[in-house]
Amino acid sequence: MPGLKYSRLVIPRKAKDDAIVGLVSLFGPLGFVEEGRDLTACFREASDAREASRALADSRIRCELVTDIPEGDPLEKFREASRPFPLGRRFWIDPGDPSDSRPPDGRIALRLPASRAFGTGGHESTRLALLALEEEPLDGLAVLDVGTGSGVLALAAAALGARRAVGYDTDLEAVLIARENLRLHTFGGRVALAAANPAAVTGLFEVVVANMLPEEFLPIERSVTGRVLPGGRLIVSGIPVETEERMLKRLRARSWRLAGRRTEGGWACVCLERAS
Repeated sequence: MPGLKYSRLVIPRKAKDDAIVGLVSLFGPLGFVEEGRDLTACFREASDAREASRALADSRIRCELVTDIPEGDPLEKFREASRPFPLGRRFWIDPGDPSDSRPPDGRIALRLPASRAFGTGGHESTRLALLALEEEPLDGLAVLDVGTGSGVLALAAAALGARRAVGYDTDLEAVLIARENLRLHTFGGRVALAAANPAAVTGLFEVVVANMLPEEFLPIERSVTGRVLPGGRLIVSGIPVETEERMLKRLRARSWRLAGRRTEGGWACVCLERAS
């Protein structure tokens, strides 16, 4: 389709939550692409992109708008982001919408339409959290996914044999999207989802995972760590490497010790257990 033009609206990482995606989606984007720490919404019509930009400005979200970009195929980046890909030793991430791809033998398909919500495995922090879960012996355990978004980590835990996985998010729209994703998986019945704040979550879990920025995680840290059973594990991803030491210093002060660490593209994921 030579000669076509499109527009890009770049949303900064700190503003990337499901409420913002829902707001931008009202203006008919072609799709969303995660690019490093940012999210890019692509639009066919420059007028739609401008309206979305104004709506974000009204919500005090600064973004970068570029219009009239010549592109032979303006959907190619979105299509590339929607292609299935292997992750770790066992996962097959399929962000297509719709998609009937079949995973290679020995891999578990996680079907998470890229156009719906964050957490398709395309961002480094999500990949790191999935790799950390893959290393945990989850058979028969209870897992809590804090700030579940698309539900990807709760689904991954169920796929890896967790007896039950609970995901919660303060954003109702994110939970509704995650519930749609559960229906795409035979093991989705072992996942429970709730729109709730941390204080409303009850029960104890052998593994608690949180893929959140430090400024999101630290205010609810005690509520989250209080859900970890004695001898359990806490996995925290979404940590910019430049703030990792500060985060670990605070958690060590709460009697947590580092049990594992991964990094990718400026992001860190840590696995912690209570110090004896």
